[in-house]
Amino acid sequence: MGYIDAHTHIVFKETITEELLNFALREWGAPRETVLMGVKDVVKILDDANIDYVGIMAFPSRKLGIAKEDYAIRVINAVRDYADRFAIIGGVEANELSIEDTRHWLERQYEAGISAIKVHPPHMWLKPNAYRPEEGGLRQLEIIYQFAVDHGLPVYIHTGTSAFSRARNKYGDPIFVDDVAVDFPRLTILVSHVGRPNWIATAFQLIRIRPNILADLSSIPPKRILDYIPRLSEISDKSIYGSDYPGPGVHDIKANLQEFLNISMSKEVIKKIVDDNPRRVLKPLSRNR
Repeated sequence: MGYIDAHTHIVFKETITEELLNFALREWGAPRETVLMGVKDVVKILDDANIDYVGIMAFPSRKLGIAKEDYAIRVINAVRDYADRFAIIGGVEANELSIEDTRHWLERQYEAGISAIKVHPPHMWLKPNAYRPEEGGLRQLEIIYQFAVDHGLPVYIHTGTSAFSRARNKYGDPIFVDDVAVDFPRLTILVSHVGRPNWIATAFQLIRIRPNILADLSSIPPKRILDYIPRLSEISDKSIYGSDYPGPGVHDIKANLQEFLNISMSKEVIKKIVDDNPRRVLKPLSRNR
């Protein structure tokens, strides 16, 4: 049995758009061959890295001009023959759709087989608690969270800054996730990147005190993870590994995993983070078979 990488941005030549290709080359700095791989090529890479399955972010981001709500469905259709190797994380842009369209796309993505939902505040330009009356009362966002609760889907919420040119980093403060945890106590929330680099202390404390908030460790360089989160062992039962591959600075999914496996923590703790915890929280597409 291998490992789980619960947060990647893998794209396939079968589904990539010109806009997404240009974005990946320009903003990620990813090699062209990395973002033009076929599904079979990716499966071979996962086999070589001893990775059982990966979570792939396939959420929309109109502000960045790279995807809309149908993208998650197209990715799911492309990987159907390898349903046990991929978990597709979809999403809808609450501040771009009507209430009716929000429900429509959530239903369509769920029927297709999404494993989780992503909310990316800096890329969507909204606070994760924007459904609150004092934060604008965005009903569509409340619908997303309630849908996730009703259908047993975890929600990834990006925290921390984004280096992408059109990102609005004021929305990256994890303190706004606290409202979501309180208002939706049965919702499993993954705080992606643990607030790195500006708000790690805030994210860490929320993970400690809120039972439904977990840490998604993606994008933090494994060699520096204990510098960023020196008390990681204290939240090891609530942490999951992710690489962010092939995002900025992560161009080798196997090397990133090996670096994490070699950090100065017990093998039992590391196994929780790269195997037990992500397997419990994020199910592959094959769960629908």
